[in-house]
Amino acid sequence: MKKRKTKPPILPGNLNDPTGADRLERGAINEFGKRIRRIAKAYQDILDRIPASPAVNLRYAFDLDTSLLSMLLSNASVIVDEILFGSSETDFWFWRDYVRQGYQRGTAQEFASLSQQSPVYAAGRETLQQLLLSDTYQRRLLLVRTRVFEEMKNLSARMKSDMARILTDGMGRGQNPREIAKRLTSQTGIELSRAKRIARTEIPTALRRARWDETDDAEAQYGITTRLLHLSAFSPTTRRKHALRHGHLYTTEEVRDWYSVDGNAINCKCTQVAVLVNASGQPLNPNVVDMAKKRLEKAQKAGLIANHCDCGHHRAA
Repeated sequence: MKKRKTKPPILPGNLNDPTGADRLERGAINEFGKRIRRIAKAYQDILDRIPASPAVNLRYAFDLDTSLLSMLLSNASVIVDEILFGSSETDFWFWRDYVRQGYQRGTAQEFASLSQQSPVYAAGRETLQQLLLSDTYQRRLLLVRTRVFEEMKNLSARMKSDMARILTDGMGRGQNPREIAKRLTSQTGIELSRAKRIARTEIPTALRRARWDETDDAEAQYGITTRLLHLSAFSPTTRRKHALRHGHLYTTEEVRDWYSVDGNAINCKCTQVAVLVNASGQPLNPNVVDMAKKRLEKAQKAGLIANHCDCGHHRAA
């Protein structure tokens, strides 16, 4: 009887966006921009509520009332939290509309790919809906949500500190209120840059992590053996060490370890796809790996792999 040939994994449809998370990232960044502008307005409103009059040497005197300023800053702090994540640790906007969607998308991608490769997995999992409603999946979501909530709290704290510093420093130095307002507005650009990094890190990280989690569970439950095939976008800002992993196979533990150091997760567009392998770690369908390695060679010959620094500041692929 002829042995059934193992089908290949399902690869990304757009190799320039391997995770498929670009639209989610752009949506989150746009929403961050709107919310950060509202935050700047809250601190400008504080400035408007404190009387100021011209003094000597082009300085301004502010009629400061310590209790009033303290109250206004406290109110602004509440507003910042409300704008960035509201009163809920379980249903805040960035998680609900973007990161959770990324995690679900990654799960769906891996479910489809593993189902195509493994009849045992396909028979065990049956439907994606069944998987998404499982206790195992909900526990995974909890861990990701907790991580993202901490990131949002850190962003909120940093933003409050920066805005309050600009406001109080400007008044202490007797700056023109218009100059202080201008500095508050300028600060939104810095805050948005931080928010962009969070969006471009947390959303694709959630998607990748979903794939790793599902792969680990599949191995544990159904006895299949896999390796993760690393895929890079080879974009102009690709970090060299990210690009050179393209087409190589790794265990999920090796991939998790790699992303946990050196800022490798920051701004990364790479993805990994599980490939069924034999007991020796060799792919059951080697064509997909061969194709990936040929793409790496082609990118090298075309000079698409630049020797960027590996500091994590680039929009990596």
